[in-house]
Amino acid sequence: MIHRTCTLASLLCLTAVQGSSSAAENESAAQLRVVAEHVLTQTTRRMIDRSSGQTFEETTGLAPKPEISIESKFNAWFYQTWLLTDGMRRAAAALNEPRYHEYGEQNLEFIFRHMDYFQRQHDARIKAAPVGDGKLSPIGFYFDITALWHTGLAPLVLERSQATSEPKYDPFLRRMRHFITECPRFDDGLLYRKGKGAMTDDPFMTVPFLVREARFDEAVAQVLGTHRRLLDPDKHLLRHLWDSKTQKPAGEFWGRGNGWTVLAHVELLATMPKDHPRRDEVLAAYQKHLTAIRDCADPKGGWHQVLDHPESWLETSATGMLTYGIARGVNEGWLDASFTETARKGWAALQTKVLPDGDLLDVCGSTDTGDLDYYLKRPRLQGDLHGFGSYLLAGAEIVRLQSSHSK
Repeated sequence: MIHRTCTLASLLCLTAVQGSSSAAENESAAQLRVVAEHVLTQTTRRMIDRSSGQTFEETTGLAPKPEISIESKFNAWFYQTWLLTDGMRRAAAALNEPRYHEYGEQNLEFIFRHMDYFQRQHDARIKAAPVGDGKLSPIGFYFDITALWHTGLAPLVLERSQATSEPKYDPFLRRMRHFITECPRFDDGLLYRKGKGAMTDDPFMTVPFLVREARFDEAVAQVLGTHRRLLDPDKHLLRHLWDSKTQKPAGEFWGRGNGWTVLAHVELLATMPKDHPRRDEVLAAYQKHLTAIRDCADPKGGWHQVLDHPESWLETSATGMLTYGIARGVNEGWLDASFTETARKGWAALQTKVLPDGDLLDVCGSTDTGDLDYYLKRPRLQGDLHGFGSYLLAGAEIVRLQSSHSK
C-alpha cells in the first residue's frame, strides 16, 4: 500500500511538472510570436520617396535620387538583418509557423527586384536615404565591402546561390570572397580591421559565411583567435578590442560584444564536422566562456551593458544573444542541464523589454571602443535592429528547451 501510494504521488508530481512545463512552453511561444509578428507586419518590402511619402512597388525606369530608399528598416543590407533572418527561421521552426520561414529569402528577393535602381543610384554616386533610426545607406554595403562589419547578408546570398545557381548572386559573392582574401589577418588566421585591430563583433561577420563554404579551419581561426587575444585570464570574459597599436586588449567586457562571439561560436559548433581535429578545442573554449557568462548574469536574469558592472543597465541584445547561446548549448548537449535556469531567467528578463506591439526597448546603439564611461553612456534605443534577431533566437531556443523538458 505504501509502495502504491508513493507511485501515485510520483505520477501526480510528474504530471504536475509536465503540465507546468507545457504551460511555460505555451507562454514562451506566445511571447515569441508577438515579436515575430511585429517584425513581419513592419517589413513592408516597398520603396519610398522620403520627401513626398510616395511608395513604389516597382522602380523600373525610375530616376534615382537620394530620397528614394527602402521603406522598412528590416530590409536593409546590414549584418543585423542577417541576424534577423536567422532569428525568424528558428522562430518558424519553434512555432511551426511557415509564414516566418522564408522571411529572409523574401527580403533578398525584394532587394534584387530593385537592384537595377540601386545600381543606377550607386553609379550616380547617390547615397540612399537611411532607414529607421540609422544613419547608413540601407544598400550601400552591397556594392562596397571595406570592413568586416560591411558583409551584410553574405550568408544568405551564398545559400541562395548554392540552392539556385542563379548568376545574379555572383557579383556580390566575388566581392565577398575577394574581401576575405585581402583582409589583413594575424599569423593564426584571425581577420582584423586595418588600423584598428580585432574586435569581438567580427567573428559573426565572417563565420556564418565561412562555414557555408565548408572553410572550417578559417572559421575556427576567427573564434579561437578572438579568444586567444581577448579572453581575460581571470574573468574568462572577452574584452572588446585587441588594439593593433598597443598590441594588447582594450575596452570593457561589453555585453553585446561577448554576444557576437558567442553567436559565431554556436554557428561553428553546429556546423563543423564531428571529427574535425580542433572540435574538442572549440567546444572547451565555448564551455569556459559560457560558464563565465553564466556567473556574471544578473541574479534576476539577463545581462548588463557592461558584464561585470551590475550598475549598468540590463541590455536587450546582449541578453538575447547570451540566452540563446546558453539555451542552445543545453539543447545540443554542449552544456549540462545546470545552465537551464540561467537561460530561463534570461528569457524572463527579456520580457520586461517588450512593448505590447512587439517593439523592443533598451537596445544599445552601435558601439565602438572607449573607457567605461563611454559604454555606460551609450544610447538605449527602442526598435534598434540589433535587438530583434537576438530576441527571436533566444525565444526559439527557449521554446525548444521547454518542449524537450515537457516530453
